[in-house]
Amino acid sequence: MAAYSGGLDRLRILRKVYARSFSLLENICGIRFSALSQRVVEVKAVETHSAPIGKRDLLAALAAVCIGLSVPLSQIGISYTTSLLALASVVAVLHPNRALWLSEAAGCLRSPLGIAIGIVFIAWIPSLFLSVDPMKSVQVWFRSAAYLCLGSLLWAFLRNNLGSLVLAQKVLIAAAAVSVLLIAVNFLGGTEYIRALRFKEFVEGYPPQVMKLYAAPAACLIPVLICIGYRLGRTILLGSLAISASFVVFAYLTGGGAAVMGLLFGAYCVAITWLGRRYVGIPIVGIAVMVAAVAGWYLWFASQTIPDHADFDGYPISPYTVDRHRQIIWLFVMSRMPDAMWFGYGIDAINKIAGAGEIIEVLKAEYLPSHPHSWALEVLAETGVIGFCAFIVALGIAFYGACRKAMSGSSAALAAVGLFGVYFGSGLFSFSVWASWWQLVLIILWAIIAAMPRGTDR
Repeated sequence: MAAYSGGLDRLRILRKVYARSFSLLENICGIRFSALSQRVVEVKAVETHSAPIGKRDLLAALAAVCIGLSVPLSQIGISYTTSLLALASVVAVLHPNRALWLSEAAGCLRSPLGIAIGIVFIAWIPSLFLSVDPMKSVQVWFRSAAYLCLGSLLWAFLRNNLGSLVLAQKVLIAAAAVSVLLIAVNFLGGTEYIRALRFKEFVEGYPPQVMKLYAAPAACLIPVLICIGYRLGRTILLGSLAISASFVVFAYLTGGGAAVMGLLFGAYCVAITWLGRRYVGIPIVGIAVMVAAVAGWYLWFASQTIPDHADFDGYPISPYTVDRHRQIIWLFVMSRMPDAMWFGYGIDAINKIAGAGEIIEVLKAEYLPSHPHSWALEVLAETGVIGFCAFIVALGIAFYGACRKAMSGSSAALAAVGLFGVYFGSGLFSFSVWASWWQLVLIILWAIIAAMPRGTDR
């Protein structure tokens, strides 16, 4: 007992000596070591939370790999994207921590953006009953809602598993590098070798034409790749920049006007947001100018008339309409809008209206083969003024939130602004806003960006 008491006395003396020493150093150096030690504890906690995935957590690793592969492998086939994300969602639901992720995903509905999106889907309901193809419209409505729920779930999963988030980011970069290799093989070889990976018949084809579909998703990857590289270090950043440059060249070589326009829109949005960090008024003026220019062009375009078949061959192409057939498609859609102005013709159903399937003899193509090739015209024509206005308000809330955070210094938010510009900029000239794979490109990339912690910005 005497030895034990003596040991305690020595410990008390040592503690007093250390306390007085630290107090003296704090007074001399002006450093609060207590606060510094607390900061070390916080950093350790973050490092522990974001540590690499352990060997036992194979489910989280599998879900992360599927998420990272989904968008880059869309060039091989759309079914790869949907299958990988379906597997990721199933794995996430089977994980022991699923209750936490489901709870946070449900919490998204209570956010301003979640409420705005909910209002959008409510505003679209009348168009389901008035649709020219009600069954298809209802199916697409439910599918779109399910995809948003899927994106929320995977966002909650990545947000609460920083190790999984980092793994998904690294897999995304690796898969993007593989896609660049496949692109090079197709362009240099002059044959569509990717068809073999799609388990389809091996045929000769013109690579730029065959691979044009992937140009826009590749463009959407660029801001995400640069952001990930910026966060993970110089070496990965250099690789991300090289991949991004390859995607820019690829988009140009395919002749995909939609992808190139998307890149221009994305660069413009990033530029005005970046300048907004010093001058707050620049993003406001820049967005107002962009919206006014796009709206003004559509209003001018609506004043044009569809030519007769006999005059079509010599009919001039209007500016920024990509090709002659696209121009006829847009004019046809605009000419039919007044007949269903308020609630539209029904989601993903406008190609079923009278006259849409009529063949243009010169082009050997229909007036409206499948969709309007412009998300603005598609949403306006199929959900009416009511649904379109609700949709625009939700987009505005999403863009405002990303822009505000980007102006405060968030690299992830700046990448979200770029993704927003590329996606909706290219969508003005191609693709259906209801296409499964195209919706998933935005939802998954947005989830990856939104899951990035603010504190990891350099």
